[in-house]
Order: sequence, then structure tokens, then C-alpha cells
Amino acid sequence: MRKVALVANTDFSLYNFRMGLIRALLAKGYQVHIVCPDGEYIEALVKQGVEHHPLIMDRKGTNPVNELKTVWRLYRIFRKEKFDAVHCYTIKPNIYGDIAAKMAGVPAVINSVTGLGYVFTGSGRKKRLLRVLVVVLYKFAFKFAGRVIFLNDDDFELFRRYGICDSRRGIVIKSEGIDPDKYSISNVSHDRLDEVRDELGLSEDCGKLVVTMIARLIWDKGVREFVEASRLVKSKHANTLFLLVGQIDEGNPAAVPEEYVRGAEREGLVRYLGMREDVPEILSISDIVTLPSYYREGIPRVMLEAMSMCRPVVTTNSVGCKEVVEVGKNGYLVQPKDHVALASAIEKLVVDEQLRIKMGEYGRHKVLSDFEESGLGRRILQIYDELLSQRS
Repeated sequence: MRKVALVANTDFSLYNFRMGLIRALLAKGYQVHIVCPDGEYIEALVKQGVEHHPLIMDRKGTNPVNELKTVWRLYRIFRKEKFDAVHCYTIKPNIYGDIAAKMAGVPAVINSVTGLGYVFTGSGRKKRLLRVLVVVLYKFAFKFAGRVIFLNDDDFELFRRYGICDSRRGIVIKSEGIDPDKYSISNVSHDRLDEVRDELGLSEDCGKLVVTMIARLIWDKGVREFVEASRLVKSKHANTLFLLVGQIDEGNPAAVPEEYVRGAEREGLVRYLGMREDVPEILSISDIVTLPSYYREGIPRVMLEAMSMCRPVVTTNSVGCKEVVEVGKNGYLVQPKDHVALASAIEKLVVDEQLRIKMGEYGRHKVLSDFEESGLGRRILQIYDELLSQRS
């Protein structure tokens, strides 16, 4: 039985974004291991039939001694378990995992670049220096990769331009997909939906239209643009409710201060719900979903979730985000950092119920045809099979 390890910086990402791949691997007879820090989702992952190897790592630190310790810990796990393949996600696991896999003699190494985020967003001396360091490390580590999966063409092109990954090893698979059964209007519990409506004071006949943004609360996700767009829309359409959902990313240099969010609440511009586990229910009570991000997303999963729930979307004409929208069919694209354009696009949907319905239906169709997780999981399995057959 072939043994594969998925290496990530959080158990949350494995549970929420890679469950389709895990199920596909198990169904094909792979022995699946996960290497990540402990967390609240480990128990649920283990129940699926995977084995967990705890990894101590500092997600955001840059202390060289601690970073070398992470490489050493990965090497010891890989050497002991003798995996046939390791599949790494996000910057640190991608870089350190590849180096450790080479040291341990792992036959096949796969990387997924799920977005470039903070390091490759914006300017400033500190960011430029960090970017140079990350590029150097990527160039070294990716020499050991058999395949590198990108979620959009722009990221792949950037890595080619930097000389990190060539066309022979890189491949674009647009998103890791979602489960359209989980994110389906017909499968949401009516009782649970009533509870959420009661919590928010949204009776079915209250007449309010709900505009929702779900994201980590960092500036690059477009939080300020969302707040300022709400100011413009609500000045014309007082019956709109703007919901902001997501955790404040403490420790992130671009974190939105809680006081900013609470101030927007006091002004009556947004309702902040914090981190929520009931995303399907939140999307169900929403009429429009937006993500005004300029973060260099891979493919923004929340946009796919909203589309799968038959909700029209408004996002930016930026890397990753533009991949999910067919303008005028399932939503709109606006320029990044332009809250006026964002408000205008939202308003088009606020005033036209039939347009919302039509775009929502097309969005669901697009998810089923392009972003269904089991089909995308099978494509990744083909990469595993190809790499391992070359080494058998």
C-alpha cells in the first residue's frame, strides 16, 4: 500500500480545503498521513482514516534556529515513515518539506502553491527583502519537486519569471474544489437557518437584503473597501445589512484592528459576526457575497462556496479572484481598492432580484462544471500515479 503525507501549517486547512483529496486517496487505497500542528480538527481528520504526525512549527516567525528545527522535525518524520510521496502546502511546508523530503529520500514530492499572499503583495523595503529571501529559498527547495500545482495562471507565470519553476514541472489546476452537496441551499437545515435568522433579527418578511463578506480580517482582503462601500450603498438603500465574517488575524502585519471593525459597527455600517463555523447557513441568508481582495489569492474558496449556494458574487479583477467570475453571468469584477466601483456593482444586484436569481443559478452551474472537488481530486491523483509509476 502506497503511503502519502499531506504537509500543512494548520489542521484547519487540511480539514476545510483538502478533505476531497483525502477521501479520493483513501478510496484508491492509499495510506494517508497528515503532518501538521495539533488543532481542533485533528480528531475529525483521524476519523476519516488518516494518521496524524504532530509538527511543531512557528507559522509566522523568522528565527533561523527555529526554522532549521522545523526542517529537522520534518526530516525525522519522513525518514521514520518512509513515505512514497509527500504533498506540501503553503510557503514554509513547501520549502522546508521539499528539503526534508530530499534528505530523507522520499521518492515523489508534490507542492501546491495556493496563493502568494502577504509576501508578494504590495511594496516596502521589508516586504522586498522578505520576497527576495523567499524566492531564493523557493528556487532551492523546488529543485526537489516532482510537480508543482498552481491554482491560477498568474502565479505560475510569476514563478516561471523568477526562475523558481519551469513548464515541465508546473501545472495549473484551478482551485482545490468544493463539495457542492455541503454547499447547497437544499441541504441546509431549516431549523438551523431559522436560528441564524433569529440571531440576526432577520425574519423572512423583514425585507432586508444581506451583503456578506467572509475573510480573514487583514487589509489586503479589502475590509476597508467593504466598509466604505456599505456607507455608499446604505445611503441609498437603508434596507441593506452588511455582514462581516472572519477572525482578526492577530500577529499579521496587515491585520485589521478590532477597534476599526467595532467603529464601523457603531456607525451602523456593518454587523461583525467574528469567526463562524456555520458558513453554509450564513451564505443561505445572504443575497449577495463579496470579496474585494487584492491579496494575490490562489482561488478564493468563499467565492466558490457562495456560487455553489446560488449566490451572485462581486470580487476584484485581481489574481485568483478573476478566475471565478464570468462578468454579467455569475457576478461582477471591480478594480482593487475602489470602494465606489464596489458599491456600484453591489447596488446593481440590490435593485434587481431577478438578476440575483439568474446569476446565482449560473454560479451553481459553474461550480458543478468547473470546481467540483471530486473531479479536481482525481486530477491530482493522476499526478501522484504518474510520479510514483516513474519510480517503480
